[in-house]
Amino acid sequence: MFWGITPALDLQQEYLKHGDESAYELNFLVIGGSDGRHLLKTLSQAYRHTRRYMNIFVVDGCPELIARQILLTSLALEKTTRCGLLEKTRRWLEIYGNLLLRPPTSRYLIAKARQLVGMITNPEYMSCILPTVSIDQMKYRERDYLESLVNFWTTGNTNQFNACELWEHRIRHSLGVRYDNRAGVFDWDYHMRLKEIASQICFQEYKHFREHGVAFTWLETEVCRPNVTFAAGVCKCGDRYLHRGYLGDMVSSPYIAFGLDCDDKDMLKSSHGVNYKRATDVSERNVMRMLYELENRQAFDANALNLETEKNLGMVVLSQFDARISEAGPEVPLLLREDRNTYIDVDYGKVHFLSLSALDHYPHKPQFQGLFHGVFVGHNMLSRVKPSVWSMARDDAIVVMETRKYMVELKRDDVKAFGDQIQQAATAAQCEKITTFDPQADDFARFLIRRKSESTDIAV
Repeated sequence: MFWGITPALDLQQEYLKHGDESAYELNFLVIGGSDGRHLLKTLSQAYRHTRRYMNIFVVDGCPELIARQILLTSLALEKTTRCGLLEKTRRWLEIYGNLLLRPPTSRYLIAKARQLVGMITNPEYMSCILPTVSIDQMKYRERDYLESLVNFWTTGNTNQFNACELWEHRIRHSLGVRYDNRAGVFDWDYHMRLKEIASQICFQEYKHFREHGVAFTWLETEVCRPNVTFAAGVCKCGDRYLHRGYLGDMVSSPYIAFGLDCDDKDMLKSSHGVNYKRATDVSERNVMRMLYELENRQAFDANALNLETEKNLGMVVLSQFDARISEAGPEVPLLLREDRNTYIDVDYGKVHFLSLSALDHYPHKPQFQGLFHGVFVGHNMLSRVKPSVWSMARDDAIVVMETRKYMVELKRDDVKAFGDQIQQAATAAQCEKITTFDPQADDFARFLIRRKSESTDIAV
């Protein structure tokens, strides 16, 4: 929950490897993407392909994930006239994967939440200011919950979401009697499971994440404000809000989506098994590349931008710090500019957020029959995908299902057993493997829909 457990994909590239390159419009369905990583990479790398219009439909398991994806997408689409590329990248990563934020990022989040409330309550305003994102097809009750949730985000400088206490409570609950020896638990999880499948992640940063919930750190920054976007089950009670605390991942870490590989291979150097760069640095470079390409529609060149690459922090030992939320005094609210020129003009694609019930209702709508050129299914939503859903995919559509390779808390037999569930789902969808896959070694299983007849019966 809150972030994906597989690397980001360019959905257009996945389709064009096996699909019709002459198509002038592509439609993709993302089920259980969790964090919008596929949206960002697909839109940012669109310039690398022949110009096509893309519609990306997103279904996720809970409104909290939809709200965060709207927030992260809107942040990615802001022009760098508001802040520099480096600051924008770090701000995005902080909100994406840090339980605690820097004060400037917290102030930005509060101001952004106020802006999003206006967009969610007025879809026409959203279509004018941020036309790349649409919530028109979500149910009104879900929009109402989104409004309540985003309103809660505006309380980010108060103590209504004590992130540090909530994180520690979850650690104590999950480890039980092993809590006092948690350093040994973190060491075991890293060296016995994670290092062999995600070696770019350094032990020091992984241990820091497990202990404090802060994944992305930089030498010149200090975090002390709660990331209220991690709150789940929010409801308003008088002047205050109630919530169910933090219910997200505490083991696999947010490094998986962007921190394992990089086009700049100098970022992946190591010596005697020790990385020069952290997964944090690799994530920063990858996200910076995508944000730059999204705005400029041209290749990213780290040398041309004179980026600081001399610091090799992979060997740095992070000192322990007393994670606590600082008492925020009165602050002048940050006001964000709200006009069409604030956002990048993405005239080649649109992201449509759908209700979870769309998986039950949309297969029966004629306009969705055979619509999608590609379908991505997250591990957490595989059980929710009924056979009728596949009627919305075209013949020869690409189907990508993520494995549980990076779920450190699972035993290897459990990871392998999930591969059998993927194969059963693919059989129900009348899919053929593109290549053989090993659920313990491969990030994804890829299939093509090969229907035996021209029509597919819709299960009722």
